[in-house]
Amino acid sequence: MKKQFYYFQLVLIFTIFWIVLFERATPFVLLTAPLISVLSIKASEKFLLKDSYYDLYYFNIFWLIKYSFYLLLEIYKSGLSIIPNIISGHASPDIVEIYTDLDSNLQLALLANSITLTPGTITMDIEGQRLKVLWMDPKTKNITMAGILIKGRLEKLLKEVL
Repeated sequence: MKKQFYYFQLVLIFTIFWIVLFERATPFVLLTAPLISVLSIKASEKFLLKDSYYDLYYFNIFWLIKYSFYLLLEIYKSGLSIIPNIISGHASPDIVEIYTDLDSNLQLALLANSITLTPGTITMDIEGQRLKVLWMDPKTKNITMAGILIKGRLEKLLKEVL
């Protein structure tokens, strides 16, 4: 039952993506979207992944929505805090290294991309569990404190589900 719900969620996400790509919700698009979604999932599992999405990339759509809202909030908070530095021209970018407890490549990629989406930070490199981040206005060079400030709750949320 859990696996069926997972695939239902995956088809739903693929279907929404299909509708967004078409930029309209005509009857034809609404009917073909689930069909194309199922075919895409089956084909990618058979020919590209050589395994199932369920075994490789487990997620929960409710968690995905929660993470998206939290990330959006962080993007806006960071954007508003960096605006004065940009306007005044007092930005002093520096490169800091932070460490993470995340293990999987998917978790690391999501964390790195989330950090890059947040204004004022860009993930430059990932090596093992070490991330090299370009920080627009670093508050500290201490690895532990920099990690806490940059990662925020993103790492904790990624650990919860993935």
